[in-house]
Amino acid sequence: MMNANAFFCQRSIPSPDPYPVEHQDTLNKITHADPEDFRVEVRLLSENQLANYLNDPAFNYDNKKKEAEDWITKIKNWINQQLALMRSSKTYSTILDIFYYSLAALALLLIIRGLIKADRRGLLFGKVGANQIKITEADEDINQLNLDELISAEINNKNYKLAIRYLFLKSLKMLADKELIRLKNNKTNFEYISEIKNKSIAEAFRDATFRFEWIWYGDFPVDEALMKNSQNDFNNLFSLITA
Repeated sequence: MMNANAFFCQRSIPSPDPYPVEHQDTLNKITHADPEDFRVEVRLLSENQLANYLNDPAFNYDNKKKEAEDWITKIKNWINQQLALMRSSKTYSTILDIFYYSLAALALLLIIRGLIKADRRGLLFGKVGANQIKITEADEDINQLNLDELISAEINNKNYKLAIRYLFLKSLKMLADKELIRLKNNKTNFEYISEIKNKSIAEAFRDATFRFEWIWYGDFPVDEALMKNSQNDFNNLFSLITA
């Protein structure tokens, strides 16, 4: 029988490592740096060498021309600085936008006003008041008015625009009496011009009509000189009609 003490006191044999790892000491591979390698050698230029470099144009990298220090340049630089500060501010941007929008709105209003004044034939905005032969809203008949007396009275009162209006109505009445046109309410002046077959009368009536529309609807001040010129144009037309 085997001795029990011998059985229990027997030293166990370690099993072989299935994944052996080779341990190496790598510290021996790191060597200490030589202090001489880190030594800094400071070299200074002599005054002669430094002066040579400063006077050498090849080393002059500042090629910008200096502005003259006169008062005009100082004012210009100050204005540029102020403009730069304004551009960087939010208030300046808002004011600039309002200014541009105001200019655009003003230009649009001027364009619309010019179109309204230039639309003598009513092609864009319909028929204008100059196309009517009525003097008032009371539907007065042109044939029942003494236009010569009305013209003289308004000229004496210096109501020149109204006098020119009566001169225009007189021309319509004379053309209708000569059967050169047919009077009709809301008829355009261009239609009246196209009805006149006589070339001389048509041209004179067209000139007088344009003058009337320009004065009556253009809001232009009419002085005595303009009144006389207008009266001469209408008198010329009256002479052609009666001839």
